[in-house]
Amino acid sequence: MIPQSMTGYGRGVAGNIKVEARSFNHKNLDIQIKMPSFLYSYENEIRKLIKSRFQRGHIEISITKSEADTVKMQINKPLAMEYYNALISIKDELSLKGDIDINVLASYRDIFCLKEEARIEELEEAVGTALLELEKMRIKEGRNLVDDIAVRIHLLNKYIKDIEDRRNEIIDDTKQRLYERLKEFLGDITIDESRLIQEAAILIERADITEEIVRVKSHLTHAGEVLKSGDTIGRKMDFLVQELRREVNTVGSKTNDVEIVNNVIDMKHEIEKIKEQIQNLQ
Repeated sequence: MIPQSMTGYGRGVAGNIKVEARSFNHKNLDIQIKMPSFLYSYENEIRKLIKSRFQRGHIEISITKSEADTVKMQINKPLAMEYYNALISIKDELSLKGDIDINVLASYRDIFCLKEEARIEELEEAVGTALLELEKMRIKEGRNLVDDIAVRIHLLNKYIKDIEDRRNEIIDDTKQRLYERLKEFLGDITIDESRLIQEAAILIERADITEEIVRVKSHLTHAGEVLKSGDTIGRKMDFLVQELRREVNTVGSKTNDVEIVNNVIDMKHEIEKIKEQIQNLQ
């Protein structure tokens, strides 16, 4: 299934049936159908058509009929007979005067109803056209969102590469900086090289962000694959964004290097933008 946005609009007209379909953000598939009472028997079929095309979103279907030329009056004859027999029985038992005529029966409105003839072919055509237009719009918007997210993932890959390169520089510099600081404090006292290496390793381990970098790169690779999968991607991307945010926050908390911190800030900005976009993806 092609990635879709959860917002869109579609319209279909066939004969005297007009159908409008609107779609909005929703964590699940939520369907609301407004239609004339004489079409209630077709509601389940319409719901099946919607479910065959969409998996998420609040979808509103409005069905209206532009003409009233197929309205017919129907009489519930069995019910009218029940009323008549009941009235006759009461009249006889209570020895009441008066006739039980048409005027009396006409006062019972529930024996009359309006029947509108539904042309099922027109209904199916109008609903199908509206859903097709809605799907096309959702797909178009979905492609735009996916393209935008792909650009931001590319930027995140660049930022994490910069952080990884800077981390390697920090490791190379740590020993030298530690040596210079110790020499400053100890003066001409000979420094134990093995002890220096051990202390440098401890400092590096405390601030090491290797694992976080590896996980961020893995999540970004997975995110790129999800975008190209041609599947429903909203929930998958939402999970990956949460994981990315957690790892990037950890990187920021483990280092006080200005270059890395600046890259972390940029990454957080792009992650938030991606999160906003995926909220509208099916």
